[in-house]
Amino acid sequence: MKKIILLGLAVFFCLPLAVYASSIGGAETQGQGKFGIGLDQEIVFNRDMKLKSIEPALEPGETLEMKPEIDKMSRTMVKTSYGVLDNLDVYVKLGIADFEDTNNYTYDDGSGPETGNIKNKGDNAFAYGIGAKGTYNLENDWIIGCDVQYLRHKNDYKGVGDGGDSLKGDVTFQEWQVAPYIAKKIGNLVPYLGVKYSDLRTEYKLTWEGDDEVETWKTEADDNFGVFLGIDYKIADNWKLNFEGRFADETAISLGATYKF
Repeated sequence: MKKIILLGLAVFFCLPLAVYASSIGGAETQGQGKFGIGLDQEIVFNRDMKLKSIEPALEPGETLEMKPEIDKMSRTMVKTSYGVLDNLDVYVKLGIADFEDTNNYTYDDGSGPETGNIKNKGDNAFAYGIGAKGTYNLENDWIIGCDVQYLRHKNDYKGVGDGGDSLKGDVTFQEWQVAPYIAKKIGNLVPYLGVKYSDLRTEYKLTWEGDDEVETWKTEADDNFGVFLGIDYKIADNWKLNFEGRFADETAISLGATYKF
């Protein structure tokens, strides 16, 4: 069984990395006074969003229905953790992020509905996050814990509608996440399972080609609650690998490696 898990991890680490989402990065804490540094590669394959507001506001008689969807986003983050207590870590994440999304819409100015889509692609941008993780050890090597984190990045992007209209601008992503979980130590393995509340919001600033007016589009996650499961594998006293999958609110995986000193 252990060989199968290790083989699975090795395959995932060798896959081409096109990425996004927010992992808890493992179930255990560092230990008081201990530092950990690692690389997290997060991969989200789908996340549905919903339109919250648009400025300038629509004219009387105009209607707009939009179903935004994040198709692909990459967050490659270096994570530095410190054990404030044996069962409490604080950490900082620094890295880069990019994204692609599709906005399907139905617009009606009173003369009849018009449907279409806009596809946006963002450039790589600096991303950062902060967080904390607390655990409580139970009998028989069971652990309960909770991870709380905040992530943010601002990407320049370009978009094109299926009618050929083009736009450009920047978009700010920010996400709060609270993720309680339960884990079990089994030798060098620590599998875990949890639920999470994830509040992802975006703010697009954009101008259409041939028009200097700046529009602001705000969106938020369509679903905030999800489930996740993962596993840590300790390959040496100071080295640990992590794999995690997330479902329901988003479809995502993450991969990580951490060195503790």
